[in-house]
Amino acid sequence: MRVALAVPAVGQEAPTTAPRTVSWYADNPQARARVQLACLDDPGRLGSNPDCINAHQASVEVALRNARARTGTLDPRNPAFWSNDPETRRSKLIMCRRNPELANCDAAKRSLMVEAGVAQR
Repeated sequence: MRVALAVPAVGQEAPTTAPRTVSWYADNPQARARVQLACLDDPGRLGSNPDCINAHQASVEVALRNARARTGTLDPRNPAFWSNDPETRRSKLIMCRRNPELANCDAAKRSLMVEAGVAQR
């Protein structure tokens, strides 16, 4: 599969091909990687190209998807966040014992209660 960037050569008109979207690049990893390689190789000319920007943003989106899949959630207000990292939860609960006003203390404690079977998700 060959992917061409929609970048005009010096002195040429803008191409008629519309740039690909972030979601398209997120779903097409080989094309995304090829575009990113081209953009990294010539940032002076391609740095502000919509395909370069969209391919880069798609990499960020894919990384977030993968992180969410590994951890279940990236939201510390969600008890599942704390269940996926018991060491961090332990540290958080120790800090919460000293200062109950800290953010997300309830979610960290609730995650432990869910695991203990005394609360439901």
